[in-house]
Amino acid sequence: MQDYVGTAFYMQLITKYVFMKKILLLTTGILMALSTESMAQYLSLGPVGGFGGSWTTGLPGSNRTQPSGYLGVGLVYSKNIHWGWGGQLEVSSEGYRREAMGDVVRDNPVYLRLPIRGYYFFGDYGSKVRPKIYLGPSFGLKLGESSSMSTTYSDAYMAGSSDNFRTFDFGLDAGAGLNVRLAKGTWLNMDLGYYQGLMDAVKNDAAGNTNLNENLRFNVGVLFGLK
Repeated sequence: MQDYVGTAFYMQLITKYVFMKKILLLTTGILMALSTESMAQYLSLGPVGGFGGSWTTGLPGSNRTQPSGYLGVGLVYSKNIHWGWGGQLEVSSEGYRREAMGDVVRDNPVYLRLPIRGYYFFGDYGSKVRPKIYLGPSFGLKLGESSSMSTTYSDAYMAGSSDNFRTFDFGLDAGAGLNVRLAKGTWLNMDLGYYQGLMDAVKNDAAGNTNLNENLRFNVGVLFGLK
């Protein structure tokens, strides 16, 4: 039994490593392909981050919002005056908080996420402020997970690592906001984004429920034109 658990653990680490390597290679390939002189003038790159709340559907008890956030790097390519596409590579803290029979349980998975977005920009290139909307898929690989539990009937508090969430997550990422030009080729990006998971995220097959990750966040970033 111990050998089986150890083998499963190492296989999970190998799977995560292979998946992360593929993401990094894909990201590198995209950047190299877009770094040609003819395309770089339409490409922006820079730091991004967000904060808000996340939750997981279908859990027993009273579901509450868990504070969540992310940090990463964003990329936008927009040759057309209104249409563009882009993506982000980010480390995202998510999870849920629920209350049941006096207990408060928190579970916090951390994902390496790759949202890929199609953008529509209002206004034109000369506008100082450009509203935008976006939609696209988001892929997640769990890097780690922690949980805690407290109870109203005593001072007991337990915290530690856990493995309740599945390794992979997938869903849709949508949002709307503004791009504000700070200087030539430099934009402040702000939006309100919503993530809707489409995969069963929690390992509770015995319960027969489908548990979907969801979050609502305020996002901000500064993107710099490469040319």
